[in-house]
Amino acid sequence: MEEVELQVVGRNLAELRSARGLTLRGLADLTGYTSSYLSQIERGESVPSLSGLATVAAALGVEMAVLFEQAAGPRLHISRSEERLGLRTGLSSSDEPSHRYTILGAHGNEGAYTALIHHLPPGEPPLRFRHFGERFGLVLAGSVRLTLGGEPHELAVNDWLHYGSHEEHTIEVTSPTEAAVLWVVSPAIF
Repeated sequence: MEEVELQVVGRNLAELRSARGLTLRGLADLTGYTSSYLSQIERGESVPSLSGLATVAAALGVEMAVLFEQAAGPRLHISRSEERLGLRTGLSSSDEPSHRYTILGAHGNEGAYTALIHHLPPGEPPLRFRHFGERFGLVLAGSVRLTLGGEPHELAVNDWLHYGSHEEHTIEVTSPTEAAVLWVVSPAIF
């Protein structure tokens, strides 16, 4: 599995911000993040969440794929198991990335969705998300609790859900082992 270097994301973010004539403060005003946090991302010192990257990309007026230097490819995409794109985000107590994503469908500007598998470790605090669009999720392993609109939803293996993701929502692992959720996210983020 190929892993994306987060320094590439930071470098692309800095170049896009600069090309648009935005200061860190200006981008902070557009995203709601602090200038300091955005600077840490640009320097590769902070690991942003996917929803955070989606927010930044939207503020810059680009697809999130641009932050990962994804080149446009053919209309048919085949991913071999050994060639899948992997991404690690969030730091555990040992300063190691704790959340892994396997990108299954990455169509960038061509497609209406992105498919990915989120591998969530047990014992972590709930992850917060909020972004434009919709999500479909299918639990592949473990169990999770998704809270949307203040209402918790318990999901086990083979349970699925579909919802508008513009409202803040959280997800946390409720099983003693790692959980894996297949997400189909629209609009495409990769």
